[in-house]
Amino acid sequence: MITERNMTAIKRTSVSLLKTLTIIAVAIPILNSTAMAQTNLQENAWCISSPIEGAWIFSVDNGPVSFVALASFSAGGVFFGTGSLDRVIPVSTLTGSWKCNGRNRFDSTSYFFAFDAAGNAVGMLKTDQTFSLTSRNELVGAALVYSCNLQGENCVSVTPAPGKITGRRIVVEE
Repeated sequence: MITERNMTAIKRTSVSLLKTLTIIAVAIPILNSTAMAQTNLQENAWCISSPIEGAWIFSVDNGPVSFVALASFSAGGVFFGTGSLDRVIPVSTLTGSWKCNGRNRFDSTSYFFAFDAAGNAVGMLKTDQTFSLTSRNELVGAALVYSCNLQGENCVSVTPAPGKITGRRIVVEE
């Protein structure tokens, strides 16, 4: 039989259980946030040293077109590049930005002008690239190319599949 005394004990137990569940509900997201923050700190630690910084020689296989390129990843996230076909297919130097995207993973976005036979800029091309360092002095990557208006807007893909990139660091010879 349920008495008033039993009812009071049930209420106290319910309130105690509710408090415990509330504490658990608050603690789990905090612990999860801490674990995520530690993971982000570990990934950011890899990014602080920026092992991709420097100059590279790329071999680019873009399906029917293959070429060699020179690229530089500068401190602060600045990317520059030029290719062996830049005078055959008149385009400017690639100018863009790069960022670390985890341990030995990097992304870059670059823009460059395309010119007509008279040397007039007729459009802008954009390339989105991803890179993975396979060793201190070697990388692999992929690139997609887009055709844009002269302001770098309204871009449309011109590559059906990502081009393949392999690279080796230019090392100072002593």
